[in-house]
Amino acid sequence: MKTLHRYILGELASYLLISLFFLTFVLLLHKMFQFTDLVVNRGIPLAIVAEFLFAALPVLLLVTLPMSTLISSIMVFSRLSSNNESLAMTASGMTFYSQLIPVGVVGAATALLSGFLMMFGLPWSQNTTLEVRQQMLHSRVATFDLREQVFHDGFDGIMFYVREIESSGKVMKGIMISDTREAGTNRVIFADRGILFKSSSSPKVWLRLVRGTIHTVSDADKAPGKKISANDGSPLSRSHYQIARFENYDLNFDFTKTIGKTKALRTSLRAFPLHELRNKLKEHEPGTSRYNAILVELHKKFAVPFTCLILAFLGAPLGVQNRRSGRHGGFALSLGVLILYYLLVTFAEGMAESGQISASIAVWSPNVLLALLAGYMVRTAGLRNTIDIWGLLPKPFSPFSRNKP
Repeated sequence: MKTLHRYILGELASYLLISLFFLTFVLLLHKMFQFTDLVVNRGIPLAIVAEFLFAALPVLLLVTLPMSTLISSIMVFSRLSSNNESLAMTASGMTFYSQLIPVGVVGAATALLSGFLMMFGLPWSQNTTLEVRQQMLHSRVATFDLREQVFHDGFDGIMFYVREIESSGKVMKGIMISDTREAGTNRVIFADRGILFKSSSSPKVWLRLVRGTIHTVSDADKAPGKKISANDGSPLSRSHYQIARFENYDLNFDFTKTIGKTKALRTSLRAFPLHELRNKLKEHEPGTSRYNAILVELHKKFAVPFTCLILAFLGAPLGVQNRRSGRHGGFALSLGVLILYYLLVTFAEGMAESGQISASIAVWSPNVLLALLAGYMVRTAGLRNTIDIWGLLPKPFSPFSRNKP
């Protein structure tokens, strides 16, 4: 029996490592052109870019580790089932539940690794990424987060558009900036050129705009004077519009934090270890958006590792399926489960941060639902040693099912 357990464990480990490498590499592909551009065209040292890439690995692993755990479990048990090895194990006295022991070992290992990444890897990644961005700025000013002819909303309250960026990364042409950082005031800035330069006394980067106009629309209701109203007496909003032309206009940007407001909040919280998050929680009143966001991040420190364990057990019954479902039925359904799971997680976290539901319900309910599904499918597969994947769906939605002969 121990020999069979070691055999299944070895298969799971090999598929896990292959899937983990492949998925992580795929996620890194979209950054390769950006990294190449930083080295070749922007003059950023290769060592700094390599450090930036290495710092991103914990974040990527937290995405690919659960997926790899599910895929490895599916692939191993699908192969065991198609080669009748699972049936032979059952005939020799090894029940399906006994075959799940190696699955539990792999699931526990990936859960521990995920927990380590959540507790220590993620804070290290966020802090290291910020330090590397600072090194990039000190090495050479470069608009490494901007792309030509693409609207970039990564800045807090600022929409950025650049028609052309010179190879040096310092000079931009055809600039449009929408600035909504000031409440009640919207500014749109157009400039022919923009030049980036560093201040010797500050780590921030300045953008000097050359030959342009500033269009400002401000709320006039707060201004003194007579207010106008509609026929029913309700006040009407008024706005002031101003236009100003300039030859030179300086703006300061923090290129080390080029992320949106909501994303910036979540990303900044990731940089804190567990004990600091608890201290931060005491600094804010319950019910505020900041308090809710911190509470969500606290629960995620413990909930995310359990996802790996649940997905490991979910993959086994998805792999052990009969021929009516097709060899790829379990894999296709697993992708659907992952998509629905992450959609539910995103939706629930958004509701928790806005205070509509509690953080514990938002973070743990997707895991509970996934665990119930895994438990049902494990029990069904254990009783039948097979499971009709598409038979779980209503007939109109189970196109891969066939009538029994």
